[in-house]
Amino acid sequence: MDISRINWAYEALAVSAVLLLVWLVVAFRARAGAPAAFVGFVHLLVAGLHSAAPIRGYLDPGYEGYGFGLLQAAPGLDVTITAGAVWIAALLGAFLALSKARPAMAFVALTSAAFAVIIGAPLVRDVVNDAGASKVQLGEYLTIPGVAAIALLLVVLVVPFVIGFFWAASRVLRKA
Repeated sequence: MDISRINWAYEALAVSAVLLLVWLVVAFRARAGAPAAFVGFVHLLVAGLHSAAPIRGYLDPGYEGYGFGLLQAAPGLDVTITAGAVWIAALLGAFLALSKARPAMAFVALTSAAFAVIIGAPLVRDVVNDAGASKVQLGEYLTIPGVAAIALLLVVLVVPFVIGFFWAASRVLRKA
């Protein structure tokens, strides 16, 4: 099969759907509570977004490279390693958030902090450099400009990981 004929969005969607189903089963059996489910689900979203890049980076010579916040990788094996590491960390964080074990919470705190920095630092850099140039376009007729766009992105993309960090860190410290 010619690699250029693969629809990577379908591959990512299929992998994400399987991961979500397995995660939901584990979440319901664990009865970990709403905070654990929230933090785990946010990690699962990152894993889902990264489910095609590690494979595509290795197989597709036409792949242009990888970017996720502060993380950048050149085409080829660099994409596979970088995106694969993010995928594994996010997937582990998603499932470990459902655990009550102290080492699991430490890992979730670490991945939450890492994702908050990886995603948030470029947003903060945009604010410092020129917040007015930033914008979020939602469809053809709705554009959110400047600082409001940065604030929206921070709330949607970074705050969940900040919450995850404090939640998991508090559980680690509570058991100390």
